[in-house]
Amino acid sequence: MSRFVRSIALCTIILSCAEGAGLDPEEDETSSDQDSGGAIVAAGGAGAQSSGGAEAQSSGGAGAGGTATGGRGSSTGGNHDQAGGGGTASGGGSSAAGGAPSHNSPLFPAPDSEGQCPDPSLRLRFEGTPALGDHGEVRVYDAAAPDVAVARIDLSQGQIVDSIGGTSFNLPRPAYVDGQEVVFLLPAAGLKYGHRYFVLVDEGAVLDPDGNAVIVSEADAWRFQISGAAPTDREHLSVALDGTGQFCSLQGALDAATSGTTIHLAQGAYWGVSYVQSKNRLRLVGADRDTTRILGVNNNNLNPSTRTRALFGTEHLKELIIENLTIENMTAQGGSQAEALALLSCDQCVVRNSTIISRQDTLLWSGRVYAEDSRIEGNVDYIWGTGAAYFNRVEVRTIGRSGYNVQARNTTGYGYVFVDSRLTADPGIKDDVLARIDVSAYPNSHVAYIDCEIGPHIADSGWSITGSGSRTGLRFWEYGSHTPGGEAIDVSKRADGSRQLTAEEAAQMRDPAVVLGGWDPR
Repeated sequence: MSRFVRSIALCTIILSCAEGAGLDPEEDETSSDQDSGGAIVAAGGAGAQSSGGAEAQSSGGAGAGGTATGGRGSSTGGNHDQAGGGGTASGGGSSAAGGAPSHNSPLFPAPDSEGQCPDPSLRLRFEGTPALGDHGEVRVYDAAAPDVAVARIDLSQGQIVDSIGGTSFNLPRPAYVDGQEVVFLLPAAGLKYGHRYFVLVDEGAVLDPDGNAVIVSEADAWRFQISGAAPTDREHLSVALDGTGQFCSLQGALDAATSGTTIHLAQGAYWGVSYVQSKNRLRLVGADRDTTRILGVNNNNLNPSTRTRALFGTEHLKELIIENLTIENMTAQGGSQAEALALLSCDQCVVRNSTIISRQDTLLWSGRVYAEDSRIEGNVDYIWGTGAAYFNRVEVRTIGRSGYNVQARNTTGYGYVFVDSRLTADPGIKDDVLARIDVSAYPNSHVAYIDCEIGPHIADSGWSITGSGSRTGLRFWEYGSHTPGGEAIDVSKRADGSRQLTAEEAAQMRDPAVVLGGWDPR
């Protein structure tokens, strides 16, 4: 039997993993080899017994996807691929009521804990890398009505449907391996305040690092209670994976927010799609840019609409501020359009000190948006949309393969302007393009690079201009482009239809109020 399971079994029988139990699954050197008759067991281990005494058999199921891979690394730029991307969402910190997975329990929510957030993810922590099975269920029951599960995750299903922010989404199976944890996402509607719940885990759903099935078979083995009432003061809402905040998910806080709410996100990997509409003056603040991470998979194959295919989608917001966090859509290369952050009809919105990552169509912005001191990663039209956007001191990084940085589909006014920014790429990438457009479809497209550092991965032609229409209205502009060493870029081979600005014209583009219709967010 694995040390993880011994610890849970002992907690279940002795002190229910309560604060002060003194049982640390990472320091459990004195635990006996007996499982004490606990209701949480590893099937297939030598002599492992279920609570009923019957021998539990190994499920033999292979892990069925969901492993976190492909994280991009730190805010300092450069290619920082990490195995097990997204980091280990191990929780951390301790709390007298509901703080888990802490050193007192390998489960979250902790068994017999109270005051829990209404939107927890279910987490099982191991001392090695676990795996997901390919059959069996994880079910949550309301103790007051235990005959019907209020939430269930079927490991044999590859896709589910959920309502998020009032909109229906097709989603990948909500189960992940994140470092040494297995994570299960519950439906976005969450659980009811003041209610007590319990969790059952079928054989075959979770495999420990030794390949043994982990089973939770009795209602009193993993139970917890939600806090008594929703927060009444919503000016500031806190989100933390370990239960120390008012919410455990970003979506839970977005649903509870009103106009003017500031949402504080603690460090951790927040899995799943988020969506919000028609709420003004929201502010999302991460505790740390590199370790406060919104992760998951969404794309056009799952949800064939620009409204619903982003990992974090917004519509009809005003004065939104996003700062100090990372948003990564982990859709694989070739997995169709997959925005990490969609800001649709977002007026006077700001993204600051953040990292936004996908492959194709990383950003979709319309309205008036200002980005500062951030990094955008992708490779195919990974900055695109119809609005006006001003990028100040932003790193635009092409990853994985060459492609097209920008596709601006604005029909009037200004489009996408980059000032004092850096264009970088993964090693070996070449012939990347500043922007592309079909002038027969979008004859007034506008993209400008002002005093930007441009790496050697950009093609000599700079721009890709196609279509049979006139190029007289096209505004592919450049001024002061220079190498990482500060030398002027040779622009003599730039594509016909693009133009080098004068100093006076460039000075106008440096002014956010000019680009953003009178709004200066600095």
